[in-house]
Amino acid sequence: MPSIDTQHLFLLFLFYSFIGWILEEIWVSVLYKKIEKRGMLHGPVCPIYGFGALIILFGVYPWRETWLRLFIASVILTSILEYVSSWILESIFHTKWWDYSNHKCNLNGRICLLNSCAFGLGGVALEHFLHPAAMSLIFFSPVQPYISALYYCLSAVFALDILLTVRRLVQFSETMEKLKMFGEQLREKYEGEEWFKDGSLYAMIQSLKERHEAHKVQLTGKLRERLEKFSRPQKNAERLFRKFPSMSSVEYRLPLEHIRQTLKERIEEKRAQRKSHHH
Repeated sequence: MPSIDTQHLFLLFLFYSFIGWILEEIWVSVLYKKIEKRGMLHGPVCPIYGFGALIILFGVYPWRETWLRLFIASVILTSILEYVSSWILESIFHTKWWDYSNHKCNLNGRICLLNSCAFGLGGVALEHFLHPAAMSLIFFSPVQPYISALYYCLSAVFALDILLTVRRLVQFSETMEKLKMFGEQLREKYEGEEWFKDGSLYAMIQSLKERHEAHKVQLTGKLRERLEKFSRPQKNAERLFRKFPSMSSVEYRLPLEHIRQTLKERIEEKRAQRKSHHH
């Protein structure tokens, strides 16, 4: 790929991040038959697609005219990017944000053949169809006097979005850790009691809640406060779970199952309410 200055390169990155976000929105909405907001950031961008596009454009440039080589190289490069991104995020937050374990031909649940082939086809489409249009757009003559202002403005917004997202992910990890410790505390205190259900964190919390509401168990102030807190929806965790429904974690398996179950319960309650209103 010919040399390109930093400002135009960043705009190109944002453009492909936005296109990737749109394509994923369409794919997921069709798959689940409802509009689902995806992506880790607050804004309408998925940076992994932006990085993937630039890696293909720079890394496969000598093979851009050979479609088969371009496809294979795109598959390899994007698969490495997706695998490494998954591993880094899991190492930091102890959670696998996407998990392809249920897909055929997957590698540690981080990448799968189907997605990799889709990215390979995307690489071919990128080089031969999308990139020429993208270059025409960001180098559109009437826009050039405003490129610097656009660059600094979007850079600031993007940086702020990253900071807010990191804070949200840290809060998510803290919630998972607190839920994990709460589960351990409940098991240590009530394991062996006939009424206590320790099959899952959700079951533990529900059994204790029912026992407490029936005035058959006395709770200390802190334990009662935690029970009330974790019986309520964990909105930040639920929002992330909606965006990454296949997320998994070895360390936070029970907390994630609890979030999944409470979210499922809320959705069923809303459906029941809508049905009762219609009737």
